[in-house]
Amino acid sequence: MSIGSKKEGAAFDFHLIGRIIKLARPHRKLLMGAIVLVLMLTALAPIRPYLIQLTIDQAIAEGDKEAILYFSVLIFVHLVVHSFTLFGHTYVTNLLGQSVIKDLRMKVFQHILSLNSSFFDKSKVGTLVTRSVSDVETISSFFSQGFISIVGDLIQIITVLTIMFATSWELTLVSLIVLPVLLIASEIFRRGVRKSFQIVRQQVSKLNAFVQEQIVGMEVVQIFGKEEQEFEKFEQMNRKHRDAYKRSIFYYAVYFPVVDILSSLALGLIIWWVAGSPSIASAGLITAFYLYVQMIFRPIRFIADRFNTMQMGVVASERIFELIDDDSSKEDQGNVSPAEIKGDISFDQVWFAYTDKNYVLKDINFKLSAGKSMAIVGATGAGKSSIINLITRLYTVQKGEIKIDGHNVNDLDVSLLREQVGVVLQDVFLFTGSIAGNITLKDQRITKERMNAAAESIDALDFINKLDGGWDYKVMERGSSLSVGERQLISFVRAMAADPGVLILDEATSSVDFETEELIQKATKKLMKGRTSIVIAHRLSTIREADTILVLDKGRVVEQGSHEELLQKEGAYHELYQKQFELA
Repeated sequence: MSIGSKKEGAAFDFHLIGRIIKLARPHRKLLMGAIVLVLMLTALAPIRPYLIQLTIDQAIAEGDKEAILYFSVLIFVHLVVHSFTLFGHTYVTNLLGQSVIKDLRMKVFQHILSLNSSFFDKSKVGTLVTRSVSDVETISSFFSQGFISIVGDLIQIITVLTIMFATSWELTLVSLIVLPVLLIASEIFRRGVRKSFQIVRQQVSKLNAFVQEQIVGMEVVQIFGKEEQEFEKFEQMNRKHRDAYKRSIFYYAVYFPVVDILSSLALGLIIWWVAGSPSIASAGLITAFYLYVQMIFRPIRFIADRFNTMQMGVVASERIFELIDDDSSKEDQGNVSPAEIKGDISFDQVWFAYTDKNYVLKDINFKLSAGKSMAIVGATGAGKSSIINLITRLYTVQKGEIKIDGHNVNDLDVSLLREQVGVVLQDVFLFTGSIAGNITLKDQRITKERMNAAAESIDALDFINKLDGGWDYKVMERGSSLSVGERQLISFVRAMAADPGVLILDEATSSVDFETEELIQKATKKLMKGRTSIVIAHRLSTIREADTILVLDKGRVVEQGSHEELLQKEGAYHELYQKQFELA
């Protein structure tokens, strides 16, 4: 997924800026407060130099102690008011930024939850994490350090320049001689830092994707002794990330001293000019002009940096908006909501491919009546799990039609469908939290009594009670604190506690020992009784009692029938059965 690659080097996209500003609509009061505080800071800024000018020319020069005290109090009051206003501005703009990104992060994550499985097949997890966290965080700076601050700085520059020209146009022109050099330096700095920051963002995304993948696959890395090789890859990526930051540091290290030199040069020009014509300016006016120059140069210096902050926010927003605007991978939620799903399933000339037209299922036809059981067998890659993925609507067929209880599966409300279809997978995923939380998955219908009954039915209750905390036992990330067999038992309890209308077991006993498998098989018979069941298993001994067995080969149904019927045909199923019997 390439997001924001086309416009990163371009000028500001005002359409994107408009969209970012619209994000603040729910927080109008904070936005208006930030604007008011910026205007107050702008109004307060030129007052202090003027007060200092009066203090020097009217109080200190004449030795008027009362006037000195009077102006000192005014300056102190001004500093207090300015400080509180600055505090309010900083607080409100940052609060506005955080409020906006809270809403945006919720919107991004909600959109990700609505996407179908095909989207995640082609997207890197680390990239999505970057979009949801880092890129969203960058937009916060757009409000707290970018757009509003830039507007305030520009207003301040215009205001101060107006006052300077009104006070002394000669000194103003003299002090602005170095301004063109400052503007050129600021533009070079802005472009250089922007480019380096774009590279930094790209490297951050790559680092997140790489680290996430390596941590998830750490067991494989360690088993095959690839630690040094993967570390070298990380070192190269980390070096590129550092080098990108080094470029931005170089621009900062050069630019700020240049601004200070130009600022001092402007002051020197003022003094030089006044020395040639001492009658045109007083000591107080020279001091005020020095402060005015600082009030012009300082915002210009920060505007260049804030423009980069704003640009990074625009670049990040482009990536985020491209993600949330893409509805091509969004799941169709469906609008048919039957009172219950009985489990009458039919596949009619179904063709399915994960990518393009590389079909993994070809012209699949079968019917499974409600309350009956079906086993699906075949070699690896035959398409067994793909059938399950289509029933649960993780993917959508390209051709043909799948019906459940007479309704096209694509028309069924997806939440209702998945509530009524219980799936036990070979690779069990458990979330960080308690065992009870992994059983209920926030389903309020599943009570403690229901969990106990489900666990007891497969003799898993003793195992759970022996854990530290029982149902409240702390499950680590991905269930790493439990054995494979224990995780599988929990997944069975989860399916049984949900009491689904349709039960799907996808290689559900392949990762457990024979003793645990025997317990599960007994419990499975109880659970399958009276409900539609689909079982995928390599061990053919586990599916003998299925009402129908579907034999797949390279995505096609080659045989259908009961265990006895298929053995009598002496076809593909008979061959599979004989091979397993010989191996046993």
